[in-house]
Formats: sequence, C-alpha cells, structure tokens
Amino acid sequence: MEDNQWTGFRAQFEVWPYVSQTEFTDVDKLSDLIMLALDRQVIIDPDTNEVFTCQYQGNVAADKADVERDGITRGLRFSVMAARSYEGTVAVEDDTWLVALTNWSSVVLGNEWHVYRERWPLDYIRPSVLWRLENIEASAGNRAAFELKKRIVGHVIGRTLNEQTTKTLELVHRLNSSTKIPLDLPNRRYLTLLNPIADLELDSITEGQISLTLTRKIERPVEESPLMQQINYHSIL
Repeated sequence: MEDNQWTGFRAQFEVWPYVSQTEFTDVDKLSDLIMLALDRQVIIDPDTNEVFTCQYQGNVAADKADVERDGITRGLRFSVMAARSYEGTVAVEDDTWLVALTNWSSVVLGNEWHVYRERWPLDYIRPSVLWRLENIEASAGNRAAFELKKRIVGHVIGRTLNEQTTKTLELVHRLNSSTKIPLDLPNRRYLTLLNPIADLELDSITEGQISLTLTRKIERPVEESPLMQQINYHSIL
C-alpha cells in the first residue's frame, strides 16, 4: 500500500485466470476480457461513494501450467488508486497561478471535461485533467524586479486510451500556441508559458504526462530611504 499526499492511496493486486490445459491462446482470450473489464475503469463504492481507478500494470510472470488443477494460468497485476479524504484538515490555499491555468484549461477543453488542481477529489470524474504545482524557482533579476518560475505537471485521464492520448497531444499543442494565459485581466497581468511537453509513457495518475513552466516578472517592494536632513553646497570659483 502506497500513500501519496496528492494522489491518495495506491495498492496492487493480482488476478490469476485459469483455463483448461489445452492451448495458451485460451489464456490470451480470458486475459483480454479481464483487462477490458478492469483496466482504466472507475469503480464507485456504493456505501462511501469513494471512487477507485483500476489500471493494468503488466504480467506477473510467464504463463505456466498448473498440474494439480490441470489448467494453464497467467498472472495479471493491477493497481488501484483511491483519492485521499482531507475532511477536517487545514485546506491548502489555492495557488493563483494554478487557478489561472485551470480556468484557461476549462475554456479550451469544454464542458465535457473536468479540470482539477492540486489533488484528485474523492468523487473525480472522467474525462478529467489535474494540474499540480511541482516546484518554484526565483531568479535574481535586477533591483526593480525578479523572475518567478513555477513548474506545473498535468495529468490527463480519458474514458479510453485513445481519447486520453488525443486530448493530451491536443492540450500540449494549444499550450504551445498560446504562449500566455491571463492571470488578472482587469489589471492586464499575464503568465508566460514555457516548454510545454508531453510524455505519453508516464503514468497518467501518479506521474502526469504533461509538464510546463509558468513564469512572470515580479516587482520588488520599494524600500523607503531616510529623509535628508540638510544639503551642504560649496561653490568653487
């Protein structure tokens, strides 16, 4: 059992389907049916309304014959993720940059997609996107301002693998095309988008397929200097 602050609880289990000891292709067919029923499926507990996501993680080992049962079996490994409840704990203050990215994403993705930030809620719904803050960096700049950078990771979960892949690539394309997103429109403040990339090999729930950097120049506070008490002037003839 793994416990991550923002993804919640994650556990693994194994499924061992058995077929009569005839051909290994029969194991293939049964395994395909099991993966179709469980992989990337959302399961809701009717008593607590908690939402679990099931994902296929690969085979445990090679197919093997079970002499005692006169059958052939194959081990399938699955992981189950359940978002953690934060009721009764101190709420994390929303990062304004994440809020801006979430609002922008909601417009781009449309009403069919749900956009979350910071962590998965207990009742998250597919298809959805989660944006989370990974790290913050400030560069020296000059006396007037410094540059603040925030690295953001995005998780895209579709109802199917094809939908998930297509939307991930589409979202990265829109991010590259936009270059800036509004932070505070009335005051004309924007965030600059840098290096949005997608890695489809990364786990959509625990790692996130999209990474990008948001940056903005921040004005340094003006330090008040002491008032001059007097001025001495000497002219030279």
